[in-house]
Amino acid sequence: MPLFLAKLGIPYRIIRLAGNEKLRHRMESLGFLTGAELVIVSKFNNYFLINIKGARIGISEDMAKRIIIRQEVI
Repeated sequence: MPLFLAKLGIPYRIIRLAGNEKLRHRMESLGFLTGAELVIVSKFNNYFLINIKGARIGISEDMAKRIIIRQEVI
């Protein structure tokens, strides 16, 4: 499912990144790598605050639509 449909506070794992090569490279440089674990900290005004690899990163809803995730089984 796309990241923008995810719920707050639940760990997810990135399955793949959608979009053109330039956009995928931008997301990878921010730490959004296939297999990485992330948690949505908050959602506000079509922006998301994501905890990934010990850092908090803010992304737009458009970018969140291009990150495909699955729920992490604990």
